Amino acid sequence: MTVVAQGSGTLEAIPRPGSVFQRNLNLVRELSITSFKLKYTGSALGYIWSLVKPLMLFGIMYLVFSLLLKVGKGDIDFPVQLLIAIVAWTFFTEATSTAMNAVAGNGDLIRKAYFPRWILVVASTTSALLTFAINTSLVLVVTLVLGHLDLTLRSLLAPLYYLELIVLVLGLSLLLSSLFVFFRDLGHIWEILSLVLFYGSGVVFPIMLIKSTTLLDLAGLNPVAQIIQDLRYSLVQSSPLNHSMASIIGPLVTIPIVISILALVVGYLVFTRLTPKFAESL
Repeated sequence: MTVVAQGSGTLEAIPRPGSVFQRNLNLVRELSITSFKLKYTGSALGYIWSLVKPLMLFGIMYLVFSLLLKVGKGDIDFPVQLLIAIVAWTFFTEATSTAMNAVAGNGDLIRKAYFPRWILVVASTTSALLTFAINTSLVLVVTLVLGHLDLTLRSLLAPLYYLELIVLVLGLSLLLSSLFVFFRDLGHIWEILSLVLFYGSGVVFPIMLIKSTTLLDLAGLNPVAQIIQDLRYSLVQSSPLNHSMASIIGPLVTIPIVISILALVVGYLVFTRLTPKFAESL
């Protein structure tokens, strides 16, 4: 903060460039950490739950789909592919579901204090991102030690796919949180859509098992399916059931990437447009 003298003898405080950004960043950090801590307050295992939940989901899915239904039979690396997909999917659902209530659940705070409302959504998403980072690090370390990861030049694209996932999640979170303030039925609708997306994104089966070319192209246009499939291909060795989405649907692979970017743009525009109406609707 810079203080300058005025002609009348009074002093005026002029914010330094970047000070507003720094305050917003600090607020996002504090809210994210607080949300992350509160998530596990009072539980016996505490932060360990952030690791236990995806591992338990992996165990159930592996038992049902791989061992009983023989999904991915003949692909020795499919369990690793399944774990990578479950960790990514868990972040997607946790972040969007939690962020949906980020504005509606903080009505008192919004009415009493002024701050950019998007901070609530970004903080909620960042809290889920902390769990995602822990889970991803564990998966990469464990699978690398066991020799299942295939780190080659194509693995350099993995961070870009993770970034695409974050962009998609943040865009959907902004859109859902702003609309949920006015349409509470959206919570139930998103639960159903999430279930459809789960089975339509190849989380529990290699997408190459889809025999219909039309259905395969439709699945390839799904950003979540594209991200999961490309993450698998970039981190696990290629096999008859593991290919990049570009090799599956060709030039159409640009569409889900564009959709992820558009989700962020549309989410931000809708959120900004509806922000002035939040206080009176909560």
